[in-house]
Amino acid sequence: MADADKFADKAAELAAQAAAAAGPLKEKATELANQAVAAAGPIAAQAAAAAGPIAAQAVEKATELAGQVAAAAAPLATQARERAAEGVSALAEGLDKLTNGKLAGPISTVSAKVEEQLDGRPKPPA
Repeated sequence: MADADKFADKAAELAAQAAAAAGPLKEKATELANQAVAAAGPIAAQAAAAAGPIAAQAVEKATELAGQVAAAAAPLATQARERAAEGVSALAEGLDKLTNGKLAGPISTVSAKVEEQLDGRPKPPA
């Protein structure tokens, strides 16, 4: 039992020494952390102030580029619709020939509906 008491006493003594040594280290760490926070505040404010105009410029440029893309895409979309409508007509004619005109009505109806969707407006069946 005496050895256990000696061991416990020595452990308590070492723990007390460690706690005493840790106190100043904790205070120094807290002091350094406070200094870092104080130094970071103005830097963060400067970064935010600098980012504002850059972000505004980025939005302005993106808007300009989006307008250019939309302007360039409009004629391409029109061409694509026209070519697709031509393809639908050619397909309908080919199917009509293959069926010897037996399915002319349904082919014409489907063709008109597809072309209507491509043009964005109703077309009477031919």
